[in-house]
Amino acid sequence: MIATKELSGYLDEYLEEKQEIKNLTSETIKKQTFNINQFINYLENKGIEELDSTNVKKQLRHYRRYCLKGRGNKRTTVKTYMMNILEFINSEEVQEEIQHDPIKMKDIIEVKVEDPETAKKRIEKISLNSQQSNFLLETIELSGNARDYAICSTFLDSGIRLKELVGLNKSDIQVPLDENGFYILPDDVNSYIELHLRAETTKGQSKDRTTFITYDTLASLNDMIYDRITKLRKNTYDVYRPVIQRKKAEAEKTREELFLNQKGKRIGKRAVQEVIKKYAKLSDERIANENIDCPVNYGKNVSVHILRHTALSHYAEILTVAEVQSIAGHSNSQTTDKYIHVDREHIKQKLKLNNMKAM
Repeated sequence: MIATKELSGYLDEYLEEKQEIKNLTSETIKKQTFNINQFINYLENKGIEELDSTNVKKQLRHYRRYCLKGRGNKRTTVKTYMMNILEFINSEEVQEEIQHDPIKMKDIIEVKVEDPETAKKRIEKISLNSQQSNFLLETIELSGNARDYAICSTFLDSGIRLKELVGLNKSDIQVPLDENGFYILPDDVNSYIELHLRAETTKGQSKDRTTFITYDTLASLNDMIYDRITKLRKNTYDVYRPVIQRKKAEAEKTREELFLNQKGKRIGKRAVQEVIKKYAKLSDERIANENIDCPVNYGKNVSVHILRHTALSHYAEILTVAEVQSIAGHSNSQTTDKYIHVDREHIKQKLKLNNMKAM
């Protein structure tokens, strides 16, 4: 147990020791002092006279909620506050007085448990069904932009994150390339092609994983590559025909980056976001112009994150939680659980069939 009024004294000693060990700048010390003092002031204003092992987590949760709701601070800002406060609360002397186990960030983040039906409705609002996904792809196809089509199709197949897509290299797709830098298509058009993703945790550890794309998406990548090494030119009959540009074709043979911007460099995250936003708006225009009955407001609801949700929701209809977790790259299976919709009627039918086989 430690009295709230004594925390300031412990704070002075903690910061003095920390500055000596880590050689922090005066500006950093000033910010940390302010952030921790704000928490101490909060406890005093709330009439919390002491912290002990039974109430410390509760008060940390309450303060975090107060910062988010009461003061309206951004989540990233509050995360910084809480990291500074937790480091102080977990410091050797304070921990000995309170006699608590080390507290982690996940211990103070309140997670509301959703019932399966609520979770299903929430995910449906932020996912496209197959017909709605195809409508978006058709809109891009009508524009004639092979790169943008390949980007969207890759998202909808693989469920990868934005930073993973922009970092893709041609070699990450696990099919051989021919001598001109094009993918050699499998014989089976129903094939799923492995897509290897390289990732690194905040601790510098490797966290690679594999997801998948379809034959059609692989073919669209070839279309994209062909499009970027050719240029339309008029022939003798005044008809535009694609002509291969030698320098670009030569560069393609050894190119690493998969998706490029207009300058021929690796595409950036902002550019990809703008691509999805552009065709979401065009999809709404098609719906209005063609008087299509569609419940989706693409411009308002469709984003890169929604395309990832869509892909993972489709995987969840077929695969186990562990398999979807592997594809999604989730560290915790609870994150994956929100994509799994339990259909009780479907379960009963499966049990019934199994029972009939045993008779």
